[in-house]
Amino acid sequence: MAAATLYGLFSAWLLFPLVGVPRMLTTSTAALAWLEFLAVLTWAYTREDCARGSCSPLAEAARTAVAVDLPALSIAVGALAVAHAIRRRHDSPRPNRTAGEDTARSK
Repeated sequence: MAAATLYGLFSAWLLFPLVGVPRMLTTSTAALAWLEFLAVLTWAYTREDCARGSCSPLAEAARTAVAVDLPALSIAVGALAVAHAIRRRHDSPRPNRTAGEDTARSK
């Protein structure tokens, strides 16, 4: 799950500027990628406590962040980017059609 989240966030960070996503969402994607990376490292170094039977609060928090919180936030940022694209497409002016083209479709 962590690898897929990191891959998706990094890919989104690279693609968002190319497709015109607002800078705020691009920056949010980069911040989430760093947080995911740091949470994975924290969980990796503190999970030894879990093997002995009792997880430290830091290990539990990192595990929850890696498994639930950050992937959910990543999906939310992706959904906002899609919503922005749909809104931008809906608000864009449409080219004028010729009268002959409209009648050809109605036949």
